[in-house]
Amino acid sequence: MDEQAQVALRITGADHTSWNRVWDLLEPDDRRWGLACRDNSLRYHPEHIVESLQTMFDRAGQQHGDWTLQRFKEAIRVVLHENIHLLAARGTSHSTGMDAYKQPAHAVVEEATTELATQILLDKYIAELDLERIAPGITDVSTPPPYGEYRPAVERFANAVGARVGLSGDEVILRMAVVNAEDKFRVAAELLYDWTLSDVMPKQARAGAVAELEAAMKPAFAEIHGYDANDPLDVKMSAMAGLESYRQANAKINDLTEYWSANQDLRRSMDAGLGATPRLHKPQGPALDTPATPRRPANQTQPHRDPPTTRGD
Repeated sequence: MDEQAQVALRITGADHTSWNRVWDLLEPDDRRWGLACRDNSLRYHPEHIVESLQTMFDRAGQQHGDWTLQRFKEAIRVVLHENIHLLAARGTSHSTGMDAYKQPAHAVVEEATTELATQILLDKYIAELDLERIAPGITDVSTPPPYGEYRPAVERFANAVGARVGLSGDEVILRMAVVNAEDKFRVAAELLYDWTLSDVMPKQARAGAVAELEAAMKPAFAEIHGYDANDPLDVKMSAMAGLESYRQANAKINDLTEYWSANQDLRRSMDAGLGATPRLHKPQGPALDTPATPRRPANQTQPHRDPPTTRGD
């Protein structure tokens, strides 16, 4: 328990963990197995998690059947999942994103992104904690991941964003996982902006454009809040929602590209900090198609972050 958060921090590369080094037990009749609390503490189910881990360490080095190993691995999965919830960007914490978590779109993306990142990193987490020595064979068994009603949406969305910006879907998920619930959409929006709009729009307009992309992404995710993981139609609709979220963001990219392509004099004036405002031009022709390959931003390694405009969130 002393190592759980630091290992999660190390393998994710997050800025910091919000964990306050306090963990406690959930009530025995609680249906949840783990909880990352608003005060940045952790809670675990006394039977399913704490007792399972205690048994694993009490029998360190012994051979176990697959069912027992799956029980142990599920406990470790919950520990990692809750620790990923507590990761945050510089100047923020898990608790500062809790109000956003109450909103359906943010709740869907927070839970699905956290679980997808958990699945990507679980065996690495086990290796870093040296748990194969404690429970031989634990790496080789699998456990069914939860949030099957939400994971297809985020997985399809991340794959689409990644294809547009030259990253794998897993890399997009991991980048979204290391910020709190309030900031996850912003990570995806900034990736899209930096690869598609940074060479078209003035730098001063970046914050407003990112906010518009975020707003375009959210409705499709909000629609699937409360879906049933055991309903095949809900699972199918979840995947479609992830793709729709990306399409709406892409439509906004096309709108912004069309507008600013027709107003490059204004863009250059704003970038130069000039007081005169050139005449605005209406866009000509149809909206731009999605480029076949991603365009690299002018500054890939250090994306600029400008003060919010009046369009910011």
